[in-house]
Amino acid sequence: MFKLSTTSIAVMAAMTIIPAQAHEKGSGEIERISVTGTKSVISSHGSAMKMETSQLDTAGTVAVYDSSLMEAQKAQTLGDVLKNDASVSAGNTRRNRERFYMRGFVLEPDQSYLRDGQFHLSRYSQPIELYERIEVLKGTGALLYGKSTPAGLINLVTKKADKDEFKFSIQHEFGSFGHSKSTLDVAGALNESGTIRARSILSKSHKDGWREYKDGSKAESERFVGALMLEGDISDDTTITFNYDKTDDDGKLDMGALHLKNKKTGEHELIGKRGYIWDMPWAKRKSDVENIGFTVNSNLSDDWSFNTGVNKQIHERRTLESMYGKVQGVDLEKKQYSLRGRDTFEKFAVLTGYFDLKGEFDTGGINHRMVIGTNFIDYSRTGKQMSMKIKNKVSWDAPAIINRPDELDYRNGKDMAKLARKSYGVYVQDQIELNDQWHVIAGVRLDREETDTSTQNNILPKLGVIYHPTDNTSIYTTYSESFEPKDPIMNSDDVNYGKSLDAERGESFEIGAKGEFLDGALYLSTALFNIEQNNKVITDKTGKHPETTQAGSVRHRGIEFSAEGQLTNDLSLLTSMMYIDAKIIKDPRFEGNLSRDVPKFSASTWLSYSLTDDTKLSAGAVYVGERYGDPANEFLKDGYVKVDLGLSHTVNLGSDHAAIVRFTVDNLFDADYLKGGCTNNANFGDGRAFKASLEYKF
Repeated sequence: MFKLSTTSIAVMAAMTIIPAQAHEKGSGEIERISVTGTKSVISSHGSAMKMETSQLDTAGTVAVYDSSLMEAQKAQTLGDVLKNDASVSAGNTRRNRERFYMRGFVLEPDQSYLRDGQFHLSRYSQPIELYERIEVLKGTGALLYGKSTPAGLINLVTKKADKDEFKFSIQHEFGSFGHSKSTLDVAGALNESGTIRARSILSKSHKDGWREYKDGSKAESERFVGALMLEGDISDDTTITFNYDKTDDDGKLDMGALHLKNKKTGEHELIGKRGYIWDMPWAKRKSDVENIGFTVNSNLSDDWSFNTGVNKQIHERRTLESMYGKVQGVDLEKKQYSLRGRDTFEKFAVLTGYFDLKGEFDTGGINHRMVIGTNFIDYSRTGKQMSMKIKNKVSWDAPAIINRPDELDYRNGKDMAKLARKSYGVYVQDQIELNDQWHVIAGVRLDREETDTSTQNNILPKLGVIYHPTDNTSIYTTYSESFEPKDPIMNSDDVNYGKSLDAERGESFEIGAKGEFLDGALYLSTALFNIEQNNKVITDKTGKHPETTQAGSVRHRGIEFSAEGQLTNDLSLLTSMMYIDAKIIKDPRFEGNLSRDVPKFSASTWLSYSLTDDTKLSAGAVYVGERYGDPANEFLKDGYVKVDLGLSHTVNLGSDHAAIVRFTVDNLFDADYLKGGCTNNANFGDGRAFKASLEYKF
């Protein structure tokens, strides 16, 4: 296992700064903030598409949110970025990390995330400081990446060293609920020719949170992020990059509010005040993540190139819970509940690698752009866990807490079952330009996943057709398949305990239209989709013992619309809307119900107006419609509107130096709303928060 201390990372940052300053290259210009990073051309470097292609030549929907937008909105988490996309809704955040739904399907942390186009285990709160853009690939990415949800993938694109100029930025933020954050970002060449480059990022943040435990303390969190990126040109045609980053995240737990059925009224009720945390103050999670890897990019000729890379991720986390699962022993009359303690230590180790050969050629006047590649994932999880009942009842009206029992320690528990998976895939994709108007995308993937108990082989096809009525518009349709391998049934009480499960299969059909208007300044897109997932794993709990089978199926149908770009020289727009009908088709208990935490209608918009060349005012709103918080459709969450504001001003200090002051207000009207949650709990949205930051850069 690789380990570097915080001091070591700071030293690396200093070593990067010193030689870089000797070769400073100023541009003489201060970069203005733009609202959205979606461009006509999606770059292949680090992109989920694996090739350079325009939005109009993509048989699907790809939304891109860049660092300019993240800075303008002062995004602190991945959720702060994804709120701009109506197709993504919030899931559970109770254990100090975020989960999401896309088009109504859960984005699983071990199969729905990429980093620079490679599989990435996202079982922690993502360090937004490291990313220059977030790509939301809608529709299955199984052809290029293997197992995935049928709804899509999130690709996190890391910041890179700059070949042309030295960059230095130091920034401090402060705000409501004890928020503070300091970030240092240095990038530039390490030699006169610029063939060796580096970038270092250091960030330290703290937050008290706005909700309180019973004793009046807050759900505090601390996070450190450190990264070093090195890049070198071996020749004019070949570049090798090295990356290392470390994220230490230490935060307390907050399960949100409990919702349950009142036996007297028969109605589902939300129990607990908006600012009240059910967990005990000693409940917390400590997460340490390290990534180390390299990539090689080489142009073999004017038409052919290859990319290859390897990444190793080690993630250790300890989760100390005062309650797990749902809240136990609730007495509504006495206003009491019981505690269950659990201490879990887990270690995840993931090795990933890929090789892509990309080229362009003609056959009989027909142009082909082809990707031939292979990738692998070696994943393992080990751990130890101890759980116990905790004596005495807790009253949610009294300030008294119950202390953590001394014996509640994972070292007193049992080893968790080891999970080990190896995945291999070979794929080919060809984008065929029959003529200027008609393009076809066809591909197939052969995939194999091995565990200690089973081996699964899958063949995944993809077919897309694009028609260009004009040079600035396109209409497309695409069909693709996905699969999600499932572990054997591990619950010893289950009727089918130990039984192996097949991969859940998904089919996706989508038709859409896109266009670039106002001389390319405004991009519009719309998509109509139908996604079905069969042989879904479900558990019937109506009998004496639970029975897990693969008799379930769901169907999600919907329509999306997005608009982004410059309406005038001073006014820019980013808008996203989605209507979806997400239904459970087969399930012994929930057949015909709507999927959990999926609003039928959602929308977001962000407007930015340049008051002067140096001052920009922004305003945004997010609407999330009503949706059910449980698969039984008994707990209905109200719809809500959340309004945010932003203001930035740049002061030119001369000689390429500038100071940027930013102010934001999140949840301007202090809307009281519920986000995601588990089957029996719901997470409260944050209250109104003010943030300010001062950045010095050159």
